[in-house]
Amino acid sequence: MINHHRSALIAYLMLSLAAAFWAGNTIIGRAVVGELPPLGFAFWRSFGAFLILAPMGLPKVWRARANILAHWKMLTLLSVLGMTGFSVFSFVALHSTEAINGTLIQGTLPIVVLVASWLIYHRAINGRQVAGIVVALVGLTAIVTRGNPGSLAEIGLNAGDFVFWLGVFCYGVFTVLLPHRPQSLDLICFLTVIFLIGSITTLPFHIGEIIAVEAMPMNWTAFWAVAYIALFPAVLAHIFWVDAIRRIGPAPAGYFIYLTPVFGILMAIMLLGEAFAWYHWAGIVLILGFANLIPMIPFDGGH
Repeated sequence: MINHHRSALIAYLMLSLAAAFWAGNTIIGRAVVGELPPLGFAFWRSFGAFLILAPMGLPKVWRARANILAHWKMLTLLSVLGMTGFSVFSFVALHSTEAINGTLIQGTLPIVVLVASWLIYHRAINGRQVAGIVVALVGLTAIVTRGNPGSLAEIGLNAGDFVFWLGVFCYGVFTVLLPHRPQSLDLICFLTVIFLIGSITTLPFHIGEIIAVEAMPMNWTAFWAVAYIALFPAVLAHIFWVDAIRRIGPAPAGYFIYLTPVFGILMAIMLLGEAFAWYHWAGIVLILGFANLIPMIPFDGGH
C-alpha cells in the first residue's frame, strides 16, 4: 500500500507539471496568432518533438521494428488522435476562439475521458467521480466568469469553439486508449514513433497551408515558440502524462486538466502583470479540492 501511495503521488506530480506545460502551450498559441500559421505550427510541434527524442528513440525504434509493424494500426490511431487531431484542431481554433470559451471547453476533457472509459472499457462512473467533476467545474467557472456566473449567458459560441472541442475530444479518446498501446515498447520508443507518425499525418495539412495560405516564417519568434511547444507541452508533458496514466489510469488522470487554467492564470499574472482577484483564490481552492475525491486504487487498464 505504501508503494502504491508513493506511485500515485508521483503520478499526481507528473500530471500537475503536464498541466502547467499545457497552460504555457495555450499562452504561446494565443501569442503567435497572426504571426505563425496554425497548421505549420501543428506540424512543427510534432516534428520538433520527434527531433528532440530521435537521438535516444531511433535506436530503440530500430530494435523494436518488428513489434512496431505488428501494432502499426493502434500506433497510427493514437498518433492521429493525440498528435495530429489535437494539434490541428486546437491551433486552428485559437485563431477564432476567445480565451474564456477555450478554457471552458478544455475543462470538458475529464468528462470526455470518463464517458469514453465507460463506452470503451465499460468502467462504471461512480458518485465520487461525478462529485469531483462538479467541484472542479464550479471552481473553473468562478475563475473564467470572474466570480459572476451570470456572465455565462453572455458568452457567445462560434465555429472555432466547436473546432476547439474536437481537439479536446481527440485527446480524450487518445488518453483512454493509451492502456492499449504496445507494452513491449518503452516510453521513449513509443513517443518517438507516435511523434514521427504524427509528423507524417500532419505534413499534408502543412503543405496545403503553404500552397494556399502562407509558409512557416523562419524567424526567432517561430524558433522559440516551436522550441517551447516541442520540448515542454509535447515531449515532457507526454512523458509525464503517459507514465502517470500507467500508474493511476486515464479517468483519475483526466481530472488534472482542471489545473491547466489555474496555471494559466498564474502565468498571466507573472508574465503579463495581471491582478490576482478573490475569485482566482476561490476557483483554485475548489479546483484543487477535487484531489480529495479521487480514490487511490490500482488501475487495471480496463480489463
